[in-house]
Amino acid sequence: MADPTIATLMSLSRGIYPRLLADRGLVSALEVAVVNSPVPVTVISRDVGRYSSPVEAAAYFCCLEAVQNAAKHAGAATIRVELRAEPGSLVCVIDDDGAGFEPDAVSAGSGLANMRDRVESVGGRLGIATSGSGGARIQAWLPVEGS
Repeated sequence: MADPTIATLMSLSRGIYPRLLADRGLVSALEVAVVNSPVPVTVISRDVGRYSSPVEAAAYFCCLEAVQNAAKHAGAATIRVELRAEPGSLVCVIDDDGAGFEPDAVSAGSGLANMRDRVESVGGRLGIATSGSGGARIQAWLPVEGS
C-alpha cells in the first residue's frame, strides 16, 4: 500500500495544477492530497486565505515534496504541515520525526532542488533544519500581497 501512495504523492509533487487547489485553495487541496499517506500527516492552518495561483502552487508542491521525502526516506512516524499567514508572507513548515539527515552530505537530489526551485520561482526562500540525530524541518517563506 505504501508504494502506490508514495508514487501518487511523487506524481502530484511534480504534476499538474490540481483542480481542487484552484477551486478550494491550499489547505483543502493539501488535506485531500495527504489523506492516504503511508505516514499520518496533520495539516494545521493559521489565518491562511487565498493567494495568487503561482504562490498557492509553489506552497502546495513544496509541501507535497517534503511529505513525500519524509515518507519515503526518513522513516518518519508522523508528519506535520503548518501553514500560516504572516505580514507579507505565507509560511509553510513541514516537520517530521524521522531519522533526519545532514543536508551537506545529501546529494543535490531532485526533492530538495524541486522544493527550492518552486519556492524561489515566486521570490520566496527555503530553509532546512535537520540533523543525523533525528527529525527534519522544511520551511518556506512565500511573499504575498495584502497579508
